[in-house]
Amino acid sequence: MFIRSPKELAMLVASQRKKLKLSQADVGKLVGLKQQTVSDFENNPMGTKLSTLFHILSAVKLDMRVLTKNDTSNSKWKEEW
Repeated sequence: MFIRSPKELAMLVASQRKKLKLSQADVGKLVGLKQQTVSDFENNPMGTKLSTLFHILSAVKLDMRVLTKNDTSNSKWKEEW
């Protein structure tokens, strides 16, 4: 699965959290974050620090892989920053 925006990543994380039957508070407790921090990420991921993101990914048993664009089956970036 290719994730191309912070919102797509947040939606994947929320889906995985629910699949694992974890509440936002459960995720926070697993990695020492407040429930509000997990909620903030899921609802507005643009302001999330990378360290927080990696804590949340760990809690929901997800890893991240970064590929060069040559490895992404010729897809082109379509979003502006």
